[in-house]
Amino acid sequence: MQASIGRLVPVILRHLDAYAEVVSEDAREATAFVARRLVLLLIAGACAFVALLMLCAWLVILAWDTPWRAWTAAGLVLLFGGVAAVLAWPALRGHAGRDALFFHRIRSELSRDRELIARAFNGDGKGRNGIESHVE
Repeated sequence: MQASIGRLVPVILRHLDAYAEVVSEDAREATAFVARRLVLLLIAGACAFVALLMLCAWLVILAWDTPWRAWTAAGLVLLFGGVAAVLAWPALRGHAGRDALFFHRIRSELSRDRELIARAFNGDGKGRNGIESHVE
């Protein structure tokens, strides 16, 4: 029994090392995803701020004599407000599969390992996909 456990220790350590590598890849992808969303939200916030400034300028211009200044300021408000809405929409809308967004590789590896362990303890030689594999 001790000899079989001694042979399993290096295999388990290599397996844990592989898990660490998969987790680090998933973490890099998650970091890049969050960074992209954060940049879009920051740009959207800046555009919303400019739209607010333009709205204030538009209110001031309305008091002036010519109507063209007011239409120009209103067009700029709509432009910056539209840019802010377009940039913020993808980052703020809800996703149904949000829990499957991060660490998908490690989840699939864990499910395959659980299946292998269950088959090893049950003595069943076939997995869900019908392919035979032997666990030693």
